[in-house]
Amino acid sequence: MKRYFILLFIVAAALVKAQGDSTAFPINSRIDDGIYLTYQDFRHNKPLGKSDIESQEDKSQQEFMSKVLFQEKFNANHNGSSIVVESKKVWGYFQNNTLYVNYQGDFYRVPVFGSICYLVANVVVVNPGFYDPRFGYATGGTSKELREFIMDFYEGVPQEFSMSKVETLIARDSLLFAEYKKLGRRKQKEQIYRYIRKYNGAHPVYFLK
Repeated sequence: MKRYFILLFIVAAALVKAQGDSTAFPINSRIDDGIYLTYQDFRHNKPLGKSDIESQEDKSQQEFMSKVLFQEKFNANHNGSSIVVESKKVWGYFQNNTLYVNYQGDFYRVPVFGSICYLVANVVVVNPGFYDPRFGYATGGTSKELREFIMDFYEGVPQEFSMSKVETLIARDSLLFAEYKKLGRRKQKEQIYRYIRKYNGAHPVYFLK
């Protein structure tokens, strides 16, 4: 019994520490425009703001961040120093209260933002070559295809959408996952996006302090 209470104390202390080290971000709250150089900058919500960016563009324009990142490089003041930033290496940015993340050097809008983020990207796909004995080896080419992606807020890496990946994330909420599993497989496929939103509604994201 004594060991049980000690364990409870340790768990409670860990939860208090975790809450003390982070700040909840209520759903539908606003985030100021800014560019996150790295995922860690994003987790701490420490972007380069408009005042940090050196640009000839009009900073009052709604598309200012997009125009800055359309350039190959830009200058900025970061932690008291002047730096040159390669746009394709930026993790992501917020503009007009919408998150955009970098995937393979391009930035894509995240229409569903929360613990489970959802986005659609028009990505380059490499088509493998094939061997034809009449003409010899023919090289493949590339094409662009529309793909769905999900991103765990606490990992910050876009991954191609699949039912199994989403289910793994939803399973972190045992009650919600049990409700989802009661549905038939067809219903699960039809309502998977609804359950992403339900999960996000029950689990606000936390930025680190």
